[in-house]
Amino acid sequence: MTDRMSTADGRARVRVERRYPHAIEKVWRAVTEPEHLGAWFPSPVELDLRPGGAMRFAAFEEGEGGSGRVVAVEPPHLFVFLWDTEEIRIELTPEAGETVVALTHTFDDRPLGASLAAGWGACLAALRAVVAGEPVPPAGRMIDEHEELVRLFGLDRPVLTEGPDGWSARFDRQLTCPADVAWELVLDGAPAPEFDPGPGEPGDHVRVELVPGSGQGARLVLTVSGADPAEREAAVAQWRGAVERVAREAAEWAHNREKADVSAL
Repeated sequence: MTDRMSTADGRARVRVERRYPHAIEKVWRAVTEPEHLGAWFPSPVELDLRPGGAMRFAAFEEGEGGSGRVVAVEPPHLFVFLWDTEEIRIELTPEAGETVVALTHTFDDRPLGASLAAGWGACLAALRAVVAGEPVPPAGRMIDEHEELVRLFGLDRPVLTEGPDGWSARFDRQLTCPADVAWELVLDGAPAPEFDPGPGEPGDHVRVELVPGSGQGARLVLTVSGADPAEREAAVAQWRGAVERVAREAAEWAHNREKADVSAL
């Protein structure tokens, strides 16, 4: 199991790699033939398997589907296609009687990296069942996997900027709870998305936003700014801790919700 995140040509890229105890030809059929592909991919797929061939992705629980096209097909090793503007690259490599599958997703919205990697990890677990001819296990919300990948990819760290008027630190954190729950966790329900830190606290201004995120939940965007460079490090430490507290409580909420859903079955 290998999960990595990088940046290339200004775009984010996640790579999820798994090993399967099957011949490469069998795995290739599972990743290119629509009747098999739709069983493990996030949505059912229609495709014309040739370079330039059209693709259509049906709507699914956490997305609207969309269209795309085949970029490259090199049986039984390489399948590259576009899903709208994002590139999915699937590489198969035979190794010691098994097949290594590496899926690389290139996209623009870097803070979604952990959600995408966790989602593809679940998809490749379903692919294992498809290749083995077994029932596909139901996918959970991958809460712990998501939080671990956030840390692995450095998505818990802010983007720092310097300007003539001072500095700013922007935290962009995908949460595992919806926006209404997140507001309670962030501000205890108080309608105060912008405020100045209290006396003796580092930084001059804080802005909190909740924006649409992935299927995991809302995105928390917190920006702290100030004029005094000597306060930046302390402000980053303080608000990084606050953002991580919210993320932990969001994960606890999601775990409790998942348990409740299971109990209701």
